[in-house]
Amino acid sequence: MTNATAPKKRKKFVLVFFIVCIVLGIAFLIFWLKYLRYIAYTDDAYVEGNQVYITPLRPGFVTAIHSDDTYLVKKGQLLIDLDPTDAIIALNQAEENLAQVVRQVCEMFHQVFIYQAEIQVRKAEYIKTAQDFQHRKDVILEGGVSMEDFEHAIAFLTASFYSLQRTEQLYDQAISAVQGTAIKTHPLVLAAADQVREAWVQLYRCQIYSPVEGLVAQRRIQVGMWIDHGQPLMSVIPLDQIWVNANYKETQLKHMRIGQPVKITSDLYGKDTVFHGTIAGLPGAAGNAFSLLPPQNLTGNWIKIVQRLPVRVSLDPEELIRNPLRIGLSMEAIVDLSNEQGLLVPENNEDSPTYETSIFEWEEIGDEEAIATIVEDNIDPTLETFADNPLLVEIDEQ
Repeated sequence: MTNATAPKKRKKFVLVFFIVCIVLGIAFLIFWLKYLRYIAYTDDAYVEGNQVYITPLRPGFVTAIHSDDTYLVKKGQLLIDLDPTDAIIALNQAEENLAQVVRQVCEMFHQVFIYQAEIQVRKAEYIKTAQDFQHRKDVILEGGVSMEDFEHAIAFLTASFYSLQRTEQLYDQAISAVQGTAIKTHPLVLAAADQVREAWVQLYRCQIYSPVEGLVAQRRIQVGMWIDHGQPLMSVIPLDQIWVNANYKETQLKHMRIGQPVKITSDLYGKDTVFHGTIAGLPGAAGNAFSLLPPQNLTGNWIKIVQRLPVRVSLDPEELIRNPLRIGLSMEAIVDLSNEQGLLVPENNEDSPTYETSIFEWEEIGDEEAIATIVEDNIDPTLETFADNPLLVEIDEQ
């Protein structure tokens, strides 16, 4: 009885096994048709983001550091102080030079007026000597004046003529230095003002501010250290400028398009936390093309290796606020390939990310007021008419 039922049980088991396999195969086929063939998976994905390096625009000694690694800093927050002694001295010298230049330009204007009056004096002397010459000329033949007196009259007339001519030339020389300009817009004053502006900016640059909001990383400096301009001091990582580079095999990119949805999980938060993103751009080159020594496959001795290309995935900003990511974290990405209506290459750059900061616009705040005060304090009050209006003096016709 036992021997007879054993083959039946085996047959039943084999039948059930094949039925289960067929059912599982059909289920897998349906699952593949409905889902698997429309996804592209990779675990070779990493968080990328901007690293804003803090570099000085002038050399100096570090006198204070106001933040450190892992701490949050706001845009415009003071990060580093440099010794301002030499910058303060340079600014004082530039301000003193501007004051002196304004006074020199005022002297130039006064010199024009001096020569204007001098011309009138020389004209009067020329008229007098011309009259004396004419009177002596009229009576020389009758012996009314001596020959010596007549010759002196000629000499005085000649001297007064050339004295007038010389004064007019000096007047032309003086007016050429100020004509068509005002005291405040004179080239010498503008050049001195630019020196003040440069010194002002250099003093401002003794304090280094954060250009963006983010976490401080890679602090490389200590108080008392000498730093040179352009030397990296630390970096600030904006947590709102984060994306994922998913490195897919070239064989997986056939059906990928810009705008396709992507689901991403991280080792940091686990499978329960899913980030939702979209493909922002498809790469222009494989990763090995950017290596220090790009491969050269010109010879016959080479092994074909499937290349990986970094697909850029933009993330939902709200999800990043709830679950911040850090640069370099490992991620797993699944792209939904069901919709292939997107583009392979962007048609324009309208959706390109833009990164900017306005903190460097603050460098000259207040310098114009300081320059205007110095100019106003050193302008001759008698020349206030020409402070803002160009000097227009007509040269009398000779």
